[in-house]
Amino acid sequence: MKHMNDVLASTLIQISFVFILSWIYYFLFCREKNGFFNWIGLYIPRTKDWIKSSIMVFVISLLIMVGPLILFQYLGYITPEMTYDKTISGQGFSINILIIIFLKAIIQTALSEEIFFRGLIGKRVANKFGYRAGNIIQSLVFGLPHGLPFMIIYKQYIVGIVLIITAGIVGYLQFWLNEKKADGSLVPSITIHSIMNIMSFASKVLG
Repeated sequence: MKHMNDVLASTLIQISFVFILSWIYYFLFCREKNGFFNWIGLYIPRTKDWIKSSIMVFVISLLIMVGPLILFQYLGYITPEMTYDKTISGQGFSINILIIIFLKAIIQTALSEEIFFRGLIGKRVANKFGYRAGNIIQSLVFGLPHGLPFMIIYKQYIVGIVLIITAGIVGYLQFWLNEKKADGSLVPSITIHSIMNIMSFASKVLG
């Protein structure tokens, strides 16, 4: 129960911070008639063109992210201690664990990160400097937290660089999916991000 309460608290803090930061930027610089949620991308896509493209992006993203992780684990560059999560690792499935996975996989990471990277950073840069600049910048910024911990904490520089690149590619594809296939909606990338996170956390639960 303590782990679940800790996860709930950290989830609320993170999602609140992202929403408040986004709202402040919107209020100060970008107030529009369509409102905050349309501005940030939290709406259902107007067409279904994005569904087939989402499947393609999901498969590519899965291969790009999982492949290097399996290789690095096989080579011993990534050890179980590096990916250990005290809240879920090796604990098996239960109601509490499922709630923790939901909070961490969907709310704390997928939703908050998509709003921050694809919504706040990507859309704002794209509006000012064009789609390509927005996509490149948000993908680079998105890639950094996926690889820097391995470089700073564990001194695994090759692992860190590869994960920054692979996460950046995934971020690039997801922004393309949102902007070019889903009328700017964040729903496709939130969905893909959530599914990939759930799979990752589930694998940790099973040990």
